[in-house]
Amino acid sequence: MKNKLLILIPLASFILSTSCVKDLVFEGPATISNVTGSPAAPKSTESVTVTAKVTDLKGVTSVNLMYKISTASTFTSVAMTAGANFVYTGTIPVHPLNTVVQYYVEATNQDGLKSKYPATAPTALATYTVGASTVISLFINEVFADGTKDATDPDWFEIYNNSEIPVNLTGYLVSDGGIYGTTKPKRVLGNLTIAAKGFLVISTEYNEETVQFGLSTGGDAIYLENPSGVLVASLDFGTIALAGKKSYGRKPDGSSTLLIFTNPTKGSSNNNAN
Repeated sequence: MKNKLLILIPLASFILSTSCVKDLVFEGPATISNVTGSPAAPKSTESVTVTAKVTDLKGVTSVNLMYKISTASTFTSVAMTAGANFVYTGTIPVHPLNTVVQYYVEATNQDGLKSKYPATAPTALATYTVGASTVISLFINEVFADGTKDATDPDWFEIYNNSEIPVNLTGYLVSDGGIYGTTKPKRVLGNLTIAAKGFLVISTEYNEETVQFGLSTGGDAIYLENPSGVLVASLDFGTIALAGKKSYGRKPDGSSTLLIFTNPTKGSSNNNAN
């Protein structure tokens, strides 16, 4: 009888000990590690992919990416998608230039316990600032065809740089409706730079250069090609009469809406033109 008691007591002790270890192993929230945002310094045309490794012995029920711009008071929640090796992925969409974006990752496990990265979020947050896109976006923004035949008040057209970087026009080609698509020579521009979101006026005399064509008040067109000969901007006003010192352009700047302006806005925004 004594031998049986000696056998049962260690067995009971082993069961009790195993149960305690099991409780200790599974207690606590999930672990979040290896959090990265790519690209780390996005441009205004790039979204950011956030990845995080989330582990929990019981498993997780959800992993969410929480993000906002720095001036906002509330976060947008994006459900992160589970992948191989416990890596979860979520995407922060494109934001404008110079926007400061803040984010954190939150995981909930089977016990309903939550964990965050950074651990003290939203007091501490992962952050990045959106940089300038290198995409070039140019528009023929306004034209004036009722000019003089000399330098007094010549015909002109205005280029709007909707890019987030300055654009140098060295080697760009300009032509009007009578030249474009023919074998006639196009005017090659020199060392002219348009500031980001800026305007540049090219007339029959500009920066000591002479554009070799005029614009017809009875209707015409302007074309701008890059140094490779690819058409990058144009404005067709073939059916628009511009006699009487009127101009024709885009309102707002760079849009597809074209209007006649009785008061030209040479070298400046058309957004308040009339």
